[in-house]
Amino acid sequence: MSSVPIHRQPSLATLAGLRKTAGAIMESNAFLVLLAFGSSIAIGLVVLSFLGVDPLHALAVMLDGAFGSRRALADTLVFMTPRLLTALAALIALRCGFFNLGAEGQLQLGAIGAILPATFLPPTLGYLLLPASILCGALFGALWGLIPALLKLWRGANEIIVTLMMNFIGVYLVKYLVQGPLQPAESNFNMSAKIADGAALPIILTGTRLHGGMLLALALAVAVWFVLYHTPYGIRLRAAGLNPRAARLQGMQLARLVISSMLISGGIAGVAGAVEVLGVQYRLIEGFSSNLGFDGLAIALLGSLEPFGSVIVAVYFGAINSGTLALQSTLSIPAALAQIMASLPIIFLACIHGYRFLKGRPLWSSTR
Repeated sequence: MSSVPIHRQPSLATLAGLRKTAGAIMESNAFLVLLAFGSSIAIGLVVLSFLGVDPLHALAVMLDGAFGSRRALADTLVFMTPRLLTALAALIALRCGFFNLGAEGQLQLGAIGAILPATFLPPTLGYLLLPASILCGALFGALWGLIPALLKLWRGANEIIVTLMMNFIGVYLVKYLVQGPLQPAESNFNMSAKIADGAALPIILTGTRLHGGMLLALALAVAVWFVLYHTPYGIRLRAAGLNPRAARLQGMQLARLVISSMLISGGIAGVAGAVEVLGVQYRLIEGFSSNLGFDGLAIALLGSLEPFGSVIVAVYFGAINSGTLALQSTLSIPAALAQIMASLPIIFLACIHGYRFLKGRPLWSSTR
């Protein structure tokens, strides 16, 4: 008697379970972020085809320019470093419920703070100049971040407007300094004097521009993750951001949390400015920051306000900037394409989360 194979049909319960799992994956932030990035790359390739460039060849050039060699990878990480730092600064404030749009201004003040000991302290201090410059940059950024926090607590000022306007003050303060007090007498360029050799961040990959600031940024990402998820302070910070009224009923001092979070946020943004001065420019230059603070805010949101998620997104932003330079030099494609490629995921995610908001669903469900 021959045996007949039995093909079992999936039950309705199994199909319902698969449908529920697929729905959960499609609703997850990780899937939405990947969808946004994939869509932005696809649209970028379509734009390239309209410019008369073979999209696949352009994609190969872009990937080669971002990861194809040791120098390309180093450039990607150099572009990543200040963006990751400003992203960490933004997410610390956002986790506390404080919408800090002032990372750009805090970065500018951090650069000013770093240039002072690096230029005016005696060069005989040697390598003591480097930690002094970084700490001074962090201090300047922290104090700049403290101002909107105090204005909000003292006078009820809107932090979005205050932090946004303080960005302009920071940018014009740098402009004033490099055209006046910090400009060398013999120079006509809008920049300060070169920093002392002992204040420069060391190159960690020979033959490239990759400096020790990258290691500092990654260490701060780990530190922020540890503080948020493994300390009582981090629990209070997240609780205040999720539900300030409930946190207040639990006896938490919200004013202290706002002030401390903005001191940390501004300090990290200040380190970003110090890293740019001590590791890339080696002097304070007018317009040295191409909206790094706003890039950091976008990275923090795209990374779902998670430190390690921000690291991944920051690498994407670094690769886009590095790859676009390769497109510009090889295929004469405008560098503005990088801004388009970096902006598209933000637009997609804004649309997706706007749709979810209208349906009454949480914007950032991964915010624990």
